[in-house]
Amino acid sequence: MKVGRNKIHTLLILFCAVQACAQPNEKFETYNEYLKQEMTYRDSLYILFTVKEWGKVIWDSWGVRTDIYNMSYEDVEYYVGGTFYSPDSTKIIVWIGTKEPNSATLENYSADEESNKMCPNGNDTVYSLSAVIGTRATIHDVWEIYPFDKQQAVCCSSKEESINILGRYYFKEMKRIKMYRIMQTGERVGHKELEAYGYNLQDKDFWKNCWLFEIDTVGSHNLYPFQINGYYYYGEKCSKDCAVPYNPPKIIYPKEILDLFKSN
Repeated sequence: MKVGRNKIHTLLILFCAVQACAQPNEKFETYNEYLKQEMTYRDSLYILFTVKEWGKVIWDSWGVRTDIYNMSYEDVEYYVGGTFYSPDSTKIIVWIGTKEPNSATLENYSADEESNKMCPNGNDTVYSLSAVIGTRATIHDVWEIYPFDKQQAVCCSSKEESINILGRYYFKEMKRIKMYRIMQTGERVGHKELEAYGYNLQDKDFWKNCWLFEIDTVGSHNLYPFQINGYYYYGEKCSKDCAVPYNPPKIIYPKEILDLFKSN
């Protein structure tokens, strides 16, 4: 089940806080050997503009809940925690984070003042990190960007802590994580089943062989799994109309950004 960012605070706050408080002298793994790629200038402008626009309209797990917390959109700063291109640079995964004040709730839910905050007992400034995934036909095309929030780090005390959480997931745990997909072949073709990704992000064949980049020709109209928000599946074999595609908000990009993608 997919859970929005604001809804997972309760689930993940303790994870970040306990890790910091239970072992205060622990040095986080940095995973620097896997964090050597950098986004191109034009890609960084385009992708950061995209998620900021998502945030303005509070789409999917992005945005500032000004109806719950005493803060505004201008209080949020964005940062890039990691960038990962496929070998041909037509696919990308980017860890994008937010730095924001640990704002108080507009209503008091507890007699304990510290509990009436976005991150109870958290620092005055907190960091969260999630991911987006994208595809394009050629390196001269703009990206089609989608949320990829299968793992999030929220209410962390530093960028390093948030990067450590995603690093552990993508570089150590991802290959064993099972997600639902529509089976493309075999006896269960057309049915929704759990299947492990089979690869960690840094593995040599991740971009080539992970089913995440296998187009679903059975349960959708030729979409990648990350372009699909869910399926209408009730136990019977799926048709191409089973998929519920993501429907990102329409964004008007500045001409200055789009011009950077024009081929020479």
